[in-house]
Amino acid sequence: MSGLSPVPIIIFAATIYLVFKHPMVKIPFTSKYAHIDYGWAPIIGVILLLVTFSIDPGTIASGVFGSDTVKPYSVLILITTLSYICISLDYTGFLEYVSLRVAGASKNSGKRLFLYFFLLTALLTLFTDNDIIILTMTFIIFYFSKNAKIDPIPFLFAQFFVVNIMGMALYIGNPMNIVVADSYPLSFVEFAKWMLLPSLFAAATCLFLLWLVFRRRIPRKFETPTVDPRSALRNKNGAIFGLVVLVLTIVFMSVPTNWIGVPIWAIPLFFASLMFIHDIISYRSSVSTILSRIPWKIIPFLIGLFVIIESLVSSGWTGLFASQLSILSGSLIATVFGICLLSSLMAGVMNNHPMTIFFVRVLQSPSFTAAGTVKLGATTALIAGCNFGANFTLIGALAGIMWAKMLSDKGCSISFSQFSKYGLLIMPLVIGVTCLTLLVEMMFLA
Repeated sequence: MSGLSPVPIIIFAATIYLVFKHPMVKIPFTSKYAHIDYGWAPIIGVILLLVTFSIDPGTIASGVFGSDTVKPYSVLILITTLSYICISLDYTGFLEYVSLRVAGASKNSGKRLFLYFFLLTALLTLFTDNDIIILTMTFIIFYFSKNAKIDPIPFLFAQFFVVNIMGMALYIGNPMNIVVADSYPLSFVEFAKWMLLPSLFAAATCLFLLWLVFRRRIPRKFETPTVDPRSALRNKNGAIFGLVVLVLTIVFMSVPTNWIGVPIWAIPLFFASLMFIHDIISYRSSVSTILSRIPWKIIPFLIGLFVIIESLVSSGWTGLFASQLSILSGSLIATVFGICLLSSLMAGVMNNHPMTIFFVRVLQSPSFTAAGTVKLGATTALIAGCNFGANFTLIGALAGIMWAKMLSDKGCSISFSQFSKYGLLIMPLVIGVTCLTLLVEMMFLA
């Protein structure tokens, strides 16, 4: 410990504090104030690291371009292009149209509707990246609740929580699944062998707890909107085109990358480009409105955090953490519970993308002595943690930031503290059930 510089870890802690606090700071020698939000905080952290000579340009390059295991720029391309496709589709009115159709088919039962939305979201998450489902289902639920005049919060939390739980079921469910699986390595089939059953048990536990927490806010009956669903479609041809683009994006992203020979981020980039060209032809001046709804602050937020994590790695904090974590490696139970809980909480604090990269580096470090079944247990626990962390805080995953931004744009604000309150109520028991399921699997299948 004596040989380690404390500066990177102090700056990391200060950055996380600023992300959560997002203060207004007076600009020196002026009467103006600057809002340090989640986009600016990590950049300030990087500047401080440079000023204190804790990093060099090579560290910044590693934080942006990554390594063979993960490339941060690819995550940025993935998330922004998916955002554009879904926001453009929403601009046509299609997602509001779907919400009105669901309202008409739900037979006025709030309880049944809650269950159906939960199960539908869980099922859809199995087939593609969880970010796509969050982006599309959020709009559908919001419009449905608005037209049915019901409280959207229980349905939005159910949708968001189950997406991040079922996202760990399959290899393609979350980009971070791919990072962890490839580091072990786990094939597509092996991944499903270990993670599908824990996902199902975790989802069932989450449904039960969500019902306990929100049961008083879910209406027993609601009034079915009398609005004609077709009236919501502002551009029918654009909606058809956008839906085809979205479906093709999902299909191609679900295919193993070695089958099509391109990285996964290239797929939504290609289809988002098609959508952009279509929008320029169809909407012209309105394209700027669509572009303005993309949460662009995610780019500096993520790049800054990746660079800060790279500074922790290069300064030796990874090795220290690996040696301390090895204390758990003598017990499979301690390893699975410890790493799943720790990675979940750390993802909630530092975002699941940099957390996953940090933990992968830790598990690959010579200082981490686990092997065999214990190493497999650590890997599967980390997969669970990088998905579950998104349900603890809004910065736990990029999708959480986008989710809150989209809802805020629609006039439905969800604060950091409100979100974390529900996460802390629900997720600890979900983690416990998941870890027990993983342990049982390893007792009989490993």
